[in-house]
Amino acid sequence: MRTRRLSSGPSPVHAASGFWALAAVMALGGVGMAVADDGTDYFEAKVRPVLVEHCYGCHSSRAKAVKGGLRLDSAEGVRKGGSAGPAVVAGKPEESPIVQAVRYDDEATKMPPRGKLPAPAIEAIERWVASGAAMPAPAGGGEAGAVKAAAAGASPKSRYDFAKARTQWAYRPIRRQAPPAVKDASWCRSPIDAFVLARLEAAGLSPSPEADRRTLLRRVTYDLIGLPPTEAELEAFEADRAEDAYAKVVDRLLASPRYGERWGRHWMDVARYADTKDGVLMFGDDRVRPYAYTYRDYVIRALNEDTPFDQFVREQIAGDVVAPADQPWRRAAMGFLTLGRMFDNNVHDQIDDKIDTVSRGLLGLTVSCARCHDHKYDAIPTADYYSLYGVFASSEAPMELPLTAPLEGLPGCAEFEKQAAAKRAEINKFLDEQYALLSETARKRVGDYLARCALTEPDPLETAIFFFSLAPDELRPAMVGRWRRYLKQRGIPDDPVFGPWGDLLKLSDAEFAAGAGAVIAKWLVRPLGTGPKQINPLVAGALRQSSIRARADVPKVYGDLIRTAYEASKARPPESWSGDDDASRAFRQVVEVVTSRESPAYFARSQTYQQMSRGEKDAFGGKLVELDRMVVKARDKAAPRAMVLNDAEALCDPRVFVRGNASSPGEPVPRRFLRVIAGDDPRPFGHGSGRLDLANAIVDPSNPLTARVLVNRVWMHHFGEPLVSTPSDFGTRSSPPTHPELLDDLAARFMQGGWSLKALHRTIVLSAAYRQSSVDRPEARKVDPENRLLWRANRRRLDLEAMRDTLLALSGRLDVTMQGAPVDVVDDPKSTRRTVYGLVDRQSVPAVFRAFDFASPDSSAERRPRTTVPQQALFSMNAPLVIEQARALAARPEVAAARSAEGKVEALYRRVLARKPDPGEREAATRFLAEAGTAARSQLDPVEQLAQVLLMTNELIFVD
Repeated sequence: MRTRRLSSGPSPVHAASGFWALAAVMALGGVGMAVADDGTDYFEAKVRPVLVEHCYGCHSSRAKAVKGGLRLDSAEGVRKGGSAGPAVVAGKPEESPIVQAVRYDDEATKMPPRGKLPAPAIEAIERWVASGAAMPAPAGGGEAGAVKAAAAGASPKSRYDFAKARTQWAYRPIRRQAPPAVKDASWCRSPIDAFVLARLEAAGLSPSPEADRRTLLRRVTYDLIGLPPTEAELEAFEADRAEDAYAKVVDRLLASPRYGERWGRHWMDVARYADTKDGVLMFGDDRVRPYAYTYRDYVIRALNEDTPFDQFVREQIAGDVVAPADQPWRRAAMGFLTLGRMFDNNVHDQIDDKIDTVSRGLLGLTVSCARCHDHKYDAIPTADYYSLYGVFASSEAPMELPLTAPLEGLPGCAEFEKQAAAKRAEINKFLDEQYALLSETARKRVGDYLARCALTEPDPLETAIFFFSLAPDELRPAMVGRWRRYLKQRGIPDDPVFGPWGDLLKLSDAEFAAGAGAVIAKWLVRPLGTGPKQINPLVAGALRQSSIRARADVPKVYGDLIRTAYEASKARPPESWSGDDDASRAFRQVVEVVTSRESPAYFARSQTYQQMSRGEKDAFGGKLVELDRMVVKARDKAAPRAMVLNDAEALCDPRVFVRGNASSPGEPVPRRFLRVIAGDDPRPFGHGSGRLDLANAIVDPSNPLTARVLVNRVWMHHFGEPLVSTPSDFGTRSSPPTHPELLDDLAARFMQGGWSLKALHRTIVLSAAYRQSSVDRPEARKVDPENRLLWRANRRRLDLEAMRDTLLALSGRLDVTMQGAPVDVVDDPKSTRRTVYGLVDRQSVPAVFRAFDFASPDSSAERRPRTTVPQQALFSMNAPLVIEQARALAARPEVAAARSAEGKVEALYRRVLARKPDPGEREAATRFLAEAGTAARSQLDPVEQLAQVLLMTNELIFVD
């Protein structure tokens, strides 16, 4: 289950009756969501929250009278429709009234009436309908319970039985498991094998014979370093008959620097790594993040050094705290958090992306599904989501990123860094000036903000998350929204400052002139003071001296009072009004309306960008782009820096956002870990933002998820299939592991062995289960067609990186230089760096990457898709990269020096396939060389064409 929201919450819409209301609210809530396999995840993440807010009041079981006869709180109600007929024809968007309405196909039924939805929103409606307009069956507390919980913004205490939830297999404590008894104990080579063999014997199956040495060496070499073994390595292994010959090969591969490059790429899929920002329209050619590559380099180096996985996690979440001072390169680990999408600067979606990457990537839990309502299936209440939200909302990127290496030793670096420092100083000066100006303006214009709140209805722009064209003299819509919430909370009869405000504004316009005096009189007889049921003396004085006859007079009186007090506070030293006497408390209480951190006028320096006018925003963004451009252009001179987070100056005390809407804060929650893991009353995080506490909780040995999730991912890359079929979701909707005892035993050994990934690899690849042949056995396939019981090895196609790297390695052109800025591995056929160092452009993933199932960098990927499409074969036939390597192969000394056609054939076979051709292959290839020389028209000569043919073979592209 996966949630992806692209707005801070459902936008306000007109509560139209019938199915047209459904059209409007679903369109506004559904932008950009990928429909899940059955569509129910889409409904839960994007549709139900807005139905609760906008439609269930009239179209659900809780409505006093169901309008139009349409109920939207059940699949049956949606299918049946109302008096106007069904809103949806499932699977047929062209015939669905809801689609016609949002498209504005019919002049009489345009929805929403205020203006046509943007194209992505309309597309989202079409996709949902086309996918079947699925809704889940009632679960948990039923539809009524779900409605009540979502409307409240947090679940009732009885919603989840955490004790029962912890009985699921994924939450049970991890323990070493005794190997089961098996009939053929002689087959077992490692702790893994007895668990595999026991399942096979129980099903009446037997394991496959061990793969031949050539196949086994090729398999383990690709698995551990992503490159083919050389002919010399194959010959040496086949000749080495020592008992530990294979173990020595494994140790050699694990010690290779190529290991970190191979397994680093696997982790980068989980970390949704990309070298660029999203937002092509915003950044254009300047979208490259100049220091993103330092995270990739960190991952590769950390894996090569066999950094314990628990330390690996701590560094990625709290590297600013735990990275040793003498190893500054480890600070770059925090790219795990900082390299996600920017979501058009929507901070709420950025935080959601961090929560999703951490929870699915490390814990195998879809915590983001609890952003708008309690998790539909797993014991993750919305309150737990916002506990984690508070952790990341309390973290921010510094303006100057820390170095990951000393400046010395890099030619031209010191001079460039001086220029970059000047640009950073310019940016900071601009930011400081804007912060001072905008903070002061927000406080001085308190009267204007109060007037807007008192005299106008809420504007949709007040809850918008995208920036708008604001002039310097315009009120900030988001700040107006904060003032509305602030006044609503304080405009109660007990508040000494805003109690009169609340009572006065309850009067209608018709009642105001006659009733205002009585309201003020009642307040003026209250005792003077700053406590509940008292009236602040300064407020009382202002009310006595003012003539309030109309609603507009109320914000004027309050605005003049607060501004006057604020101006006076600047002229007086703080010690003159910081005392505990009545006068000081009264003065301070009024001044703090615009100066305290709880004030709607307050914002942190790091949030200045959100308050800027459009012109200043453009200028500030331009300066940042200029700095990035400087670094990108001076790659060889710019010192590497870590994209870290630091604790914010003002830590976030999170509140549940009702229905996921940031403009509707609900109950406060502490920053703490998930209750289903940590216990019913987990302790709040006590160190700053809580990132280090979070990292420690994730890798705590008592947490049963992290080790299981990691072991499952490693197993998947070695066997082709994971033990748990959903590597990023161990929740209640996941299938149990095929070998639960094996998963637990490996996880326990992994932790007890110091969280060593290399030790885990060694245990797996030395097992008899791993060494099996991949040859099909029809009798076994009848019993276990998907090979879930592991009666043979799985044949696998090389992924994009291994395929490209193989082509370069065989041609002798592979550049094994490590680390550094990304390179173009797509449009430059002469580029010879390993593919892991290629530029990953988040919003322009190259077609060849997509054709070969590259992981989407938009979100954490649990596994890559596996497809067989014509583009893959066409690439091998026509791609400049393949043609270049074919030419280079034909030009290699051993090929070029061969005088006969047979000699060239044998040289190519030995180089590409690491074996001699058999007689039939030799004859066919020799005949091809002769005939191609007279008949073929190609940009390659016959030997080059044969080289290309061999580079296209399944024998090369697949691993048995």
